[in-house]
Amino acid sequence: MLRKGLLYMNTLDYFPKLEADPARSDPFEGTDRITQPQHIRHLILDADMPGRTPHAVHPKSLVGPIRVARCRTSACNIFCMFSITEPIVGPVFPEGHAWPGDHFVLFTNTPEFLTRIARAANSQGLLAVQCGMVKYYDEAEYSGETGRFRKRSRFAYLREFRIVAEPGLDGPRHFEIGDLTDITSEVTPLSVADEVLKFSPEDAIAAGLSWD
Repeated sequence: MLRKGLLYMNTLDYFPKLEADPARSDPFEGTDRITQPQHIRHLILDADMPGRTPHAVHPKSLVGPIRVARCRTSACNIFCMFSITEPIVGPVFPEGHAWPGDHFVLFTNTPEFLTRIARAANSQGLLAVQCGMVKYYDEAEYSGETGRFRKRSRFAYLREFRIVAEPGLDGPRHFEIGDLTDITSEVTPLSVADEVLKFSPEDAIAAGLSWD
């Protein structure tokens, strides 16, 4: 990964199919909009087919939100990262959560990393590459747009930063952006993260950093 800058990007619709990976499995991936049962007054299912009559469904009979998804939304490849945008109180990777792996690499120059992604995307003729933080919503109360950069609040501990590439491939995309050894740390076990990473409020103040 570091020498070639190889980003292994699975398809977005890969993640709803995972079952034994609680950190990454999410059946809501690729959803464009959700509507909670408590926000529905009337629901009529109409297949608009000969021999099929419209069927009324009482909102209280729904066991979860209605999800609307377009194939267009899932037609992409994604790369997901854990981000640190403010000081962290307590362990960086707390026990009790599922983490996607047992080692990490720290990017030490984020703007340069994103610049290299944009440069590689242009040189390789990718239609579009989007980068951004994932926003998390209350999965019991939220109704509205979701899309590629919104996830349920149960995943908020992952602090996800996501890179989305189009056009999407049928399988994983091997996106090479060039040597990254000059802007990355060594490969380090999660078990020693709190010994080598200093992101507490006290560390930020000592470094002369401020945050909102």
